[in-house]
Amino acid sequence: MRKTALLLLLSTYGSLAFAQQSQKVRGKVLDADNKPVAGATVNIKGSASGTKTDADGSFTLDVAKGKTLKITYVGMKEQEVLVNDASTYSIVLQSGTELDEVVVIGYGTVKKSDLTGAVASVTGKDLQSNLAKSAAGALQGRVAGVSVSNAGGSPGAGMNINIRGIGSMGSTNPLYVIDGVFGDINTVDPNDIASLEVLKDASAAAIYGSRAANGVVIITTKGGKRASPATLSLNAYTGVQSLPKKMSLMDGPQWKKFVDEKGYLPVQAKDFNANTDWQDEVFQTAPVNKINLDVAGGGDRSTYSVSGGYLNQKGILKTTGYESFNVRSKNTFNFFNDHLRVGNTFLIKSGDRQYANLVITDILRQNPLLPVYDANVVGGYSTYAPWMKNLDNPVGNLNLNTNHVYQTDIMLNGYAEADLFVKGLKYRLNVGINRTTGRNYNKSDRRPDGTAVLQSSLNESAFFNNQWLIENTLHYDNTFDKHTISLLAGYSSQENSNRGFGAKRLDIPAGTDAIDAASPAEQSTSGSLQEASMISQFGRVMYTYDNRYLFTATVRRDGSSKFDNGHRYGVFPSVALGWNIMNESFFEKAKNSVNEFKIRATYGRLGNQEIANYTTQNVTRYGINYIQGGAWWQGAIPGTSWVSPSNLTWEETETSNLGVDLAFLQSKLRISADYYVRNTKDILLSINQPPSAGKSGSPVMNAGTISNKGFEFLASYRDAIGEVNYNIGVNASAVKNKMKAITVGNKQEFEGYNPQGEGVISWAKVGYPIGGFWLIQTDGLFQSDAEVQAYKSGNGTVIQPTAKAGDIKFVDYNGDGKIDNNDRQYMGSPYPSLAYGIRGGLDYKGVDFAFFFDGMYGNKIYNYTRARIESTSEVHNYSTSLLNSWTASNTNIPRYTREDPNGNVRRVSDRWLESGAFFRLKTIELGYTLPNTWLNKVTLKNARIYLAADNLFTVTKYKGYSPDLGPSNNDNGVGQTGVMTAGTDHGRYPLARTIMFGIQANF
Repeated sequence: MRKTALLLLLSTYGSLAFAQQSQKVRGKVLDADNKPVAGATVNIKGSASGTKTDADGSFTLDVAKGKTLKITYVGMKEQEVLVNDASTYSIVLQSGTELDEVVVIGYGTVKKSDLTGAVASVTGKDLQSNLAKSAAGALQGRVAGVSVSNAGGSPGAGMNINIRGIGSMGSTNPLYVIDGVFGDINTVDPNDIASLEVLKDASAAAIYGSRAANGVVIITTKGGKRASPATLSLNAYTGVQSLPKKMSLMDGPQWKKFVDEKGYLPVQAKDFNANTDWQDEVFQTAPVNKINLDVAGGGDRSTYSVSGGYLNQKGILKTTGYESFNVRSKNTFNFFNDHLRVGNTFLIKSGDRQYANLVITDILRQNPLLPVYDANVVGGYSTYAPWMKNLDNPVGNLNLNTNHVYQTDIMLNGYAEADLFVKGLKYRLNVGINRTTGRNYNKSDRRPDGTAVLQSSLNESAFFNNQWLIENTLHYDNTFDKHTISLLAGYSSQENSNRGFGAKRLDIPAGTDAIDAASPAEQSTSGSLQEASMISQFGRVMYTYDNRYLFTATVRRDGSSKFDNGHRYGVFPSVALGWNIMNESFFEKAKNSVNEFKIRATYGRLGNQEIANYTTQNVTRYGINYIQGGAWWQGAIPGTSWVSPSNLTWEETETSNLGVDLAFLQSKLRISADYYVRNTKDILLSINQPPSAGKSGSPVMNAGTISNKGFEFLASYRDAIGEVNYNIGVNASAVKNKMKAITVGNKQEFEGYNPQGEGVISWAKVGYPIGGFWLIQTDGLFQSDAEVQAYKSGNGTVIQPTAKAGDIKFVDYNGDGKIDNNDRQYMGSPYPSLAYGIRGGLDYKGVDFAFFFDGMYGNKIYNYTRARIESTSEVHNYSTSLLNSWTASNTNIPRYTREDPNGNVRRVSDRWLESGAFFRLKTIELGYTLPNTWLNKVTLKNARIYLAADNLFTVTKYKGYSPDLGPSNNDNGVGQTGVMTAGTDHGRYPLARTIMFGIQANF
């Protein structure tokens, strides 16, 4: 009996002891981006017991207290966690093997540890910003040295991407490579991107030679995974957009009273009593909706990924908007025990962009006394009275003019890759096709223009752009003891053709929508054909010794049809060296505190051939027709346009780069910094010729040298405090741009932005930044007529003899005793001395929060919009700032005068130049991942809902709608485009503030 009792006691004690030591542990495994890691292995160290995480990264396991969990996943650093009294654990797998990650480079990949060039890599997870309507927009603020700015702001208008400053007077767009095919970044939905690499220096980009002078952006779209079941993913949001701020303008009674007090109120104006707020009439709260679906998976010998997306974005300016559909398919197959691999990508995007030619400044200047509607006028909208400035009725302009661009883009890539009979040697055939078809549609109804009536019209034009690319490459990759070598040799050929035609007729009958409905008596037709081709040979060698010493050399030879015989070929070499100091034996003791230390140095030369086709050829002009003897004679003649010199050749860019990559605190803190010098010589530029020559156009010449020097810095930190995972990242870039030399003509300057022909504002002058503002400096206001008379030159001449008290005092910069355009001086650059972005986020038990700030410092903006609403020489609406026009008690705003003999409204003065610096909360987002207990009931693997905002607020002294102004794209009748329009506000489409709600789910 005693033995039985003793056994029962021991058994009970053992059970209690086990119960105290064993517990059910729940946890969640996340990657460094705070995303769930599905399929991670969770083992009890020293035991065979374990499990794997589910699709949500979660796991449940019975573990005794004091035991250690070992978590592993391919490509991530192994993590160990001691089990204590806690029942739940949040485990972040750091990219401890990040140096072994593969980075996509031109025609191949390379381990990050072996990378020598300046390459920034962004994952698809990063780019799938829930607010991003385009891949370019999703890239904004993520990469040091890469500027993404707004060209126009209207839906579907695209954005400017600039890499490392302005290196050309022509196109500064980088080369986009999408799954091996040259394409357009706007055709790719951000939801479809797996990774994006930006090749910034010449060493990284030289493999693309003549097309890479402005950098290269390589986009790899999502693919499936082998031996994986089908997964259906959904990403959708809906939101509203609004105008973030309004310009402060006079209302009807204010305007009438103000002008009357100044003695300028027209007699006819007294009968006008409307009080129209034109901003309220044309701007609206607009919806935006986006949805993406994709299915991915794979078998033992194949993978697939199919996706579709839809975007419908109405514009905050009425009658504008953008609607698009996109479908993408990506497949891979392997045969003969994986020795033959084939694959393809198919992408199609169809869009309808509706835009307006309404000049934004005309909205602000239209008189508030004018009513919106007038039933007695053709079209039903009122028109300006004879005493008013001849401005369109903004509402009538929007509703009586219809403008669309219908465009369909198709991209097809196919490749075959085979292992040859030598280990590490393979051959690859890559074929790409791009086809763009579209139609421009511009219709205007009969509408009033003062006392006249404008004819109705319909103008339609079609365009067809085709490009094919064939590339043959040989690759050899092998490792011998401590030596790793990678060789590439290739041949490429491509051709581009662009064809277009159009037709226009006037007096389209009301209610009709076809060209042939109108009389052929007033019609016009047009047509064009452009073709260009290029052939290339290229090669690259990459060598690594003992993971310490790195060497890369690249060369490409391009031949372009755009140049004349004898000047068509350019050779573009590069070389790069790298040193992984952390792998040296003398660094062994420091490895515990410094996890990465690499130095990179590169040099290379790139080319640019972005000029019009047939520039160096004497083309024939057709359409010189006339009537002779009652018959129609068709004429044509060569030599009517300027022909560029036959020795015109490549624009060449040389870049030197010195960089360092560091990691500390178990790679939680990562730092990267680069300094570069980028010189472009023989820049391609159209040179104006004297009109007396009687020829049209202007020849392109190799005209000068441009210099850019810059510094880039990137730092990121990721860690966890208990179950709170957080991250923060900062990137900053500074660049100094300068025109070093002009080699054509006697003048060492080129003209730039000239608003409405009222004076050249921006220039490219030797020794100064491209697009710099050259203006007459103001020095306050004359407070009395006596001050006017006292302002004299050295020889006693009154400098501004027509000025009066309240007029602007201008600086006689050249000391000649008068104020004119010769007194202009350099007043600043449109490009910032510092651009930066700050990103951060955290998550806790399914709740996540993220933010992104961006900003600029040191840049200037020429506010032509303010110049027009503060000008007093015409009868239109004014800014409320003029209510404080100069009097004895108001001394900051010039006096109101219609005659303006002093030229207070002078366009080439710094009165209109403002600071473009800003600090903006670009995006903010709050999300919640639904718990598995909820999802299991509806067969969801995971689901997340979120609330987000874009362009929430901007801290700036700039007085316009938005300080985010890249080069203009000529939206809304701006009239000029190109690099010299950067930082000029001629009336840009305002950027919208967006609030939205979305959901992401996997089935």
